[in-house]
Amino acid sequence: MKSALDVHRELLAADVAHEMLRLRSPIVGADDLPDALGVDAAACVAIRCYRTIGRDGSSLLCAVMVRAGDTPDPAALLDALDAVSIRAATAAEVNQSTDYAAGLVSPLCLPDDVSLLADAALGGAEVLYAATGESGVAVAIRTRDLLVAANARVTTLTARPLAAEERSGWTFGTGMEAPAGRVLTLTGSRQLTRTRSTRRTG
Repeated sequence: MKSALDVHRELLAADVAHEMLRLRSPIVGADDLPDALGVDAAACVAIRCYRTIGRDGSSLLCAVMVRAGDTPDPAALLDALDAVSIRAATAAEVNQSTDYAAGLVSPLCLPDDVSLLADAALGGAEVLYAATGESGVAVAIRTRDLLVAANARVTTLTARPLAAEERSGWTFGTGMEAPAGRVLTLTGSRQLTRTRSTRRTG
C-alpha cells in the first residue's frame, strides 16, 4: 500500500514545495484531519471514491476531492463525469484501485486510470492539508500546486448541501442517475513558493 513516503518522493521529484506533518493522534479517515491538525475543515481535503458506468457501458473508479466533511452532489458528479449511473465505491474497490487504505486516500500518487475531480470550493483556502495513506502523517501544500500536481479537473460539486435522506443513501452506496454535463480542466504552469505557510503540530 502507498504511504507518506510515496507522496513525499513524488512531490520532491516534481519540485513542488510541501511539508509533511506528523499528526497529534492517528486518524481513521481524512475527515478527522481538522481535529488532528487544529485547522479549519475548509482547509482539509477528503477523497471520496465512486464507481461509475459510462454511456458506453464501461465501469470506472473516480476519485473526488472535497473539503473534509463535505459530500459531493451525486447529480453534479454525473454531469461532470458524463456517466449514466454512479455509486459510492466499496472499501475493497478503493483499496484495489488506488493502492491506498480506504479512508486515507491521498489526491497524489493515484494510478493513471483513476480520474480525479476537485470541488471548486477548495479554492477558498491558500494551503490545503491532505491524507497520505498513513494514519499519522498529513501533507500540507499550496492549493494550486496540489491541483496541478494531482492533475485534477476542477468543477462545482457541492453547490448545495445534500438533504439528510440524500446524504444517508449516497454515503451507503445507493446509485443515482442523471443527464450529463461538463467539467473544467485546470491548465497553466504553477508558481512555486518556498515560504513555509503551513502550521506545524506538536
